[in-house]
Amino acid sequence: MTPSSEEKEIRALFHSFPLLRIEEDKQQMIAGHIREEKELLMRMKRRKTVSKVIGAIAASFALFLIAYQVVISMESPSVQSAQIKNEPVSPGTTAAGTAEQKAKVTTINPQIQAYVEEALNKTNQVYSPESMTVIVTDPHTGEILAMANRMPNKMAKEQEYAGRAVPDPVPAYPIVTLAAAIQEGKFDPNEIYDSGTYEVAPGKLIKDPNNGIGWGEITYLEGVLSSSNVAFAKLGNERLQKGVLEEYLKRFGFGNQTGIELEGEEAGSLPTMEKPYEVANAAMGKGATATALQQVAALGVIANGGELMRPHLYKNADTDTRSQYMVRQVISEEAAKQVREILESAVSSKFASLRVLFKLDEYSVAGNSGVAPKYDAQGNVIDGKNIATFIGYAPSDDPKLLIYVSVDEPKTDPMVALWWGPIISPIFKEVMANSLQHLQKE
Repeated sequence: MTPSSEEKEIRALFHSFPLLRIEEDKQQMIAGHIREEKELLMRMKRRKTVSKVIGAIAASFALFLIAYQVVISMESPSVQSAQIKNEPVSPGTTAAGTAEQKAKVTTINPQIQAYVEEALNKTNQVYSPESMTVIVTDPHTGEILAMANRMPNKMAKEQEYAGRAVPDPVPAYPIVTLAAAIQEGKFDPNEIYDSGTYEVAPGKLIKDPNNGIGWGEITYLEGVLSSSNVAFAKLGNERLQKGVLEEYLKRFGFGNQTGIELEGEEAGSLPTMEKPYEVANAAMGKGATATALQQVAALGVIANGGELMRPHLYKNADTDTRSQYMVRQVISEEAAKQVREILESAVSSKFASLRVLFKLDEYSVAGNSGVAPKYDAQGNVIDGKNIATFIGYAPSDDPKLLIYVSVDEPKTDPMVALWWGPIISPIFKEVMANSLQHLQKE
């Protein structure tokens, strides 16, 4: 039997959440409800476009509700699910005793999820990338407000989701380097250094992203705003003592699972940092693997005033407190504020490499980017194939939303793919602006 359009919509949504499993009959049930809603809307509005938009949002919402019930029943079976499975119910356990479980709700905001899906659809139509990932969070609570992983050219696999560790560069690592230097009192924004190249050891050369040309003698602040590899390498290797950077990376959550309610989340790997060249590379985000969720949580530390929050997809609507999702205080509130101010300047100042790409007219933005070449099985760089990432939050002075965007191997001219900004920035800007406006109306 040919699947209905509604069933196709639901299957497409599941490609974004491959670890959430729902039986075929339940998918068909959801599709039936959505079809009825569409027919009702068409009779009432007589506008197919309206019904499709509302129907898609309804599909997303229904999906998360059903998916949530499935996950909860696996983790903490209620009396009813235990009886269905013929499992014994503990003495004293009643339906009333599961009220707390029933009070759990998804953190996903259906409207923000719709903004994400729409932005990814547009990008897919133009560039048809191998995959795209977007995560939207509240940095103060760790709540995931929207999350999607698209693989337009192939079926989604178990590991292709936000909990999969991907190789360097890790855009959040330079932010950790900067935060550690500020917290340790090792960052002087007005100190001068020679940009361009940095010979860490004989034959071991770090180059700035403009092919090692650099900008001459500049301050460390100007170097950070220009995304200077040399600036971050020097901060990690010369300003932070051996082992300090590694300790901060761990405190920011790298090398460990975040604890989100998804099976199969990977821990990623910290880079080897025994030699000076390895420390310099680590400070730039090279030599490591990290998940999108780890990076979201790490930048959340800066956005919320220094606290590492556990990302989560579900919450108790009436009883949850922010403290139960707080992992630890990572840096001081003052240090976090200084990093926020610098990251805002990275998008707004005249020295900023990201100024044209990610600046919003209505809101101030702070963040960092990364672009990495792809490699073949022999470890050789594949020309014209890159993975581009941006992670940022807004408004920068009072962060409400934090967004991670990654686009893998967009199909376009190699030079355009290397200059990734026009590909990835529209996703971030569209989702951020629309979502902030939506939250203001709620």
